Amino acid sequence: MSDADSSLPPEVSRYLASLTSAAGDDTPVRDVRFVSLDCETTGTDAERDRIITIGAIAVTGGEILLEDQFESLLHISHNTSAVVVHGITAEEAAREGVSEDEALRGFLDYLGNGVIVGHHIGFDVEVIQHACQRQFGIDLTNRWIDTMEVTLHLEDAGVFEAMAAATGHTVSPFRDFSLDGLCRQFHIDPHDRHTATGDAFITAQIFLKLLKLSDHQGRTTLGQLAERYVDPRS
Repeated sequence: MSDADSSLPPEVSRYLASLTSAAGDDTPVRDVRFVSLDCETTGTDAERDRIITIGAIAVTGGEILLEDQFESLLHISHNTSAVVVHGITAEEAAREGVSEDEALRGFLDYLGNGVIVGHHIGFDVEVIQHACQRQFGIDLTNRWIDTMEVTLHLEDAGVFEAMAAATGHTVSPFRDFSLDGLCRQFHIDPHDRHTATGDAFITAQIFLKLLKLSDHQGRTTLGQLAERYVDPRS
């Protein structure tokens, strides 16, 4: 380990060491530890805005592991317009939260070499990436999968149209690819929506449905499941 590495907190060092055994393209999906992730933030600028809450829960072997989850509330300096979405005030965060440094140390130690999953997860990953750079000078290099992209792959393959036909519909009624739309499609109760832990759990439930459909389509390895989506119409 280099001198720079040895100066890192032990949680961060463990995180970096775990990445050497991360799952590869050929790893069967059933053997991957996925981490369904959601962050509530002070705004939509990944570089300038700050994390308010982190919520995460693991999915492995086709199951949600309720005993394997993470939650953290961070200090924030002031209230922003985003408070009307997540409902967390600066006063509450100051009273019950932790520093960004402490939250990230706990999260990275929890995440390890897991594959991050989320809906439009690129933003969350970018926010955490900037935070990791600020606090530790490291990158968040975990592989990530966007449930939106998985859904679009399945839509292009005609999966949802086939599901509609099986229930007596002649055309697919599924055109809402939002998290709420996916909840309706898969009959999932959006309990605790717009909280980090609630959205992470909702996304984990949706992800299990997508995993089963992807398996039927032959997407059985991590590389196949994580394939980036390119709109064929563009």
